[in-house]
Amino acid sequence: MNVLQELDALLCSDDDEYDRLDLFLEADELIGQLQSADVPALLALWRARSPCWQQRFTQASSNIDGAVLRALLAGLLQIKEATHGVLELMSRLPPVADNSALSDALLAYAEQAWHADPARQRQIQISCWSCGLSGRLLKRLGLAAWKDAGL
Repeated sequence: MNVLQELDALLCSDDDEYDRLDLFLEADELIGQLQSADVPALLALWRARSPCWQQRFTQASSNIDGAVLRALLAGLLQIKEATHGVLELMSRLPPVADNSALSDALLAYAEQAWHADPARQRQIQISCWSCGLSGRLLKRLGLAAWKDAGL
């Protein structure tokens, strides 16, 4: 069984077993072993699996490789029906944003989500702050400070 298959089986475990055996620790270790070549298959799983599976993945991804993370985020941005993952994984990026196409795409995603889902504005602000996009998002929203947004 390869790393991705093992990870998938682990993330599909029933709730009681996953929590009781602290399987998130093993999931975190397996996620750290993923390679860029695994991302297309990971994205296919993302589409096929439940929100619970996706949430377990994002929660256990503290050791995710930077290249895998960037490729995964780029792929998730292409999945229109993906409702979980982008904002959650943004916090795993380095705290200083670069001028890459991925940063621009994440910023556009955050701006769109800001207007589409006011209930998630705090999460959007925290996600952007954690990866260095906070100031750019403020500028795109036409705000001088987060207090102007009521946060």
